[in-house]
Amino acid sequence: MHRVTRLIGLLVLAALMVFSVSGCLRVQAALAVSQDDLVSGEVVIAALPVSTEDNGPDLTIPPQLQEKVKAEPYTQDGYVGQRLTFSGLRFNDMTLLVESISTFQQYRLTFRRSGDLVSVAGSIDLTQVPADRADVQLRIAFPGTISRTNGEEADGTLTWAPKPAAVTEFGATAQYTDSSGVSWTQWVAIVGGGAVGVAGLVVLLALFTHRRSVSAERAQAAAKARG
Repeated sequence: MHRVTRLIGLLVLAALMVFSVSGCLRVQAALAVSQDDLVSGEVVIAALPVSTEDNGPDLTIPPQLQEKVKAEPYTQDGYVGQRLTFSGLRFNDMTLLVESISTFQQYRLTFRRSGDLVSVAGSIDLTQVPADRADVQLRIAFPGTISRTNGEEADGTLTWAPKPAAVTEFGATAQYTDSSGVSWTQWVAIVGGGAVGVAGLVVLLALFTHRRSVSAERAQAAAKARG
């Protein structure tokens, strides 16, 4: 029994090594954080198949999140894997989801709230992935002002493009604005409830955060005028 268990372990390790050294990895994530500390978005994890029977990375969704997270096959540009879509995950749920789909903890992501400030921190380990055909990107939209980040910021949406053969750390802190108006979860339901592609979702996130920023500035200007 011990020999059989060891053999299975070696076979699994060998499969992971083939996947890692192939360098053919795609990880794309677009997330939106609401003012009521909920995260919605889409995550794609895929790879170039090594055989006709290869369906890409096998992701495990925790039982307590299976009603909130939808998993479906992903096939695009020769990559195969899975696409996860979700809406209204709590910060702890998001951390649990990332840990469950991470092999040997190469993905890490945490959100924290303190007063009007929300922070995100995480990392992605691509040290075993060569540069050949690696496509990795993370985007997160916040409903407030970004006060600190090591990512690229545009209209409240942050972008990171982790490099292969390295560990990339990412982080940000945002201050929530006035919570009046349509909530993010209501707005997502209006435009399709998260059933949109990564690129489309990011465009919608940027538009949403930009509109909220403009509305807040107009409200402040009106208040000063009345004063």
